Amino acid sequence: MRACAYSSPSRVAPPPEADALDDEDEEEIPVPVPPAGRRHNVPLPEPQKVPPQWLARLEHLQKGLQDVKYQIEGAPEDERRGIPFTETVMADELPLNCRTPAIAEYDGAADPMEHLSRFENAALLHRYTDGIKCRVFVTTFAGAAQQWFNQLTVGAIGSFQEFCSLFLHQFASSRKVRKTELSLFAVHQKEDGPLKEYLQRFNTAALRYPLPRKK
Repeated sequence: MRACAYSSPSRVAPPPEADALDDEDEEEIPVPVPPAGRRHNVPLPEPQKVPPQWLARLEHLQKGLQDVKYQIEGAPEDERRGIPFTETVMADELPLNCRTPAIAEYDGAADPMEHLSRFENAALLHRYTDGIKCRVFVTTFAGAAQQWFNQLTVGAIGSFQEFCSLFLHQFASSRKVRKTELSLFAVHQKEDGPLKEYLQRFNTAALRYPLPRKK
């Protein structure tokens, strides 16, 4: 029998078109990018308009919190050179529930005794210690009162009593003139005026007249 010669099949080279197709498949497909002028055409939501009175109130609260933090917690040693409080006043620890009194600021124009009385009522409510009274009381100052406090010498205030004495002495000219018993005789009932209106004016004048002290 005639033997057949066996030869291994030779590898057939791929056509050149196949390599071209593979190269085309590997090419990165470009992503369309919108023009620069059209990228931010999406309308943004307008910010909510805050009423002016809210902004003013917020600024007032921020100022109050900053003053309270500085006066109550104290500043570093190198920043407390101009504070007129002694170390005893600064040593009182601030309680966790400490709140500033909700009273009007004092700028030196109103009666200092009335402002001090309102503060003492609030201090009694919040149970301030002597040192906390000093450091919270100054946060109620504004204008001329704040300028006066800034000019005090270091260590001039060692207690709340000393603070009150300096405060009342400085703004003594703003105190209201106390009524005397002669002022009551100046209150007359108007002609054809109602008796109720006259009694109201008389009682108001009587409240301004200091009660005599018992000996």
